[in-house]
Amino acid sequence: MLYTIIVPVNQDYNILNLFTDSLLRTVSPSTQIIFINDGSGSAVFQHLDKLKQEVREGVTIEILQHDFPLGCAVSINSALSLAKGEYIFFLDSDTILQPNWQPMMKETLDSDITIGMIGGVLLYPQTGGVQHCGIAFADTIGRHLFLNASPDDIPKETFSVQLVVFAMFGMKREVYETIGNLDEKFFNGYEDFDYQMRARAAGYDTVINPNIQAYHWERSSGIHRNFNRKNNLARFWKKWGGQIEADVWPFVFSHLKAQLESQVEYQHLPIVGIDLAEVRSDADTFWTKLEEADFANVAEVRDYSNRFNSNGAIWLPQVLGKELIHSENRLLFLVDNFARLLENRYWIEMRHAHRAKDLIIDLYGNVITMDRIYDGCWPGTKVR
Repeated sequence: MLYTIIVPVNQDYNILNLFTDSLLRTVSPSTQIIFINDGSGSAVFQHLDKLKQEVREGVTIEILQHDFPLGCAVSINSALSLAKGEYIFFLDSDTILQPNWQPMMKETLDSDITIGMIGGVLLYPQTGGVQHCGIAFADTIGRHLFLNASPDDIPKETFSVQLVVFAMFGMKREVYETIGNLDEKFFNGYEDFDYQMRARAAGYDTVINPNIQAYHWERSSGIHRNFNRKNNLARFWKKWGGQIEADVWPFVFSHLKAQLESQVEYQHLPIVGIDLAEVRSDADTFWTKLEEADFANVAEVRDYSNRFNSNGAIWLPQVLGKELIHSENRLLFLVDNFARLLENRYWIEMRHAHRAKDLIIDLYGNVITMDRIYDGCWPGTKVR
């Protein structure tokens, strides 16, 4: 077999049905599919078993049955022991796959000897906004890169990231033969990140190919995920904290520089920074790095981060009043998550009437003009 696809299943039947339909429509020949029915019951098993009669020639299906949920790491490890493919893929059972995802993953993995692992771009089915495009870190927090962005606003070429989620993941077989199984001490969380850090330590890179896209419902969390989150997170940082890189900033500043250079008609205008970020250590790092980069004419930075409550929407009429609506300067907003500014259509329309190309930067790597804030996003709020 050229490929092995491993799918842990702890899933609602209707969501699973959407996934398996997309899988059978897009699967390549010479593929071994291994489903692990991780305590989802007899109806799911019967559905998976029926698929054996529906697959195309050259594709096989195997089903591993767990009477009770044993978790993601145990499920994947049980399937890895049976994997025959030269390229091994992990998929969540709540994704909706697009054509040619397998050949594109293989081609990308083959494009460089140092590339061992790959992820695709996951989109919110509700809006088509970016849900996952790799994980990037600032000082201490991992965030889903380009969260809520329009797919048009992410890089066009394959790029390196530290980590991707296993919802849509591929690796060369040599990575598995070198690294071995997942660490089962991680229970339904961070086993994917730990695995990739082990592979990175062995010299393998992880990349995102932005042309590989799938929808992801985020409906396959498995048992005890929320309860174990702090334990998994602590275990991960204790093990890998010294090797994590603050890699979000190159994405931010390359995009910011490109945006500013494209606004030729406004380059003579000074910039006023509007600081709305709650993670103050990351905000301080941003403004310091922006000053050091020396490509933005920032006249002053105004800190409004103490004028609103944590979480939820930031209401600009309350925080800023009306004084900045008519400002001749360009405004540069820094916010933890640009989706927190969505409930400001009136303020934004008033500002647009005066100046439409103010910029919003968030700590997920997004740099967008304010006139595009409503393009294809979904208010995701995930941090890792």
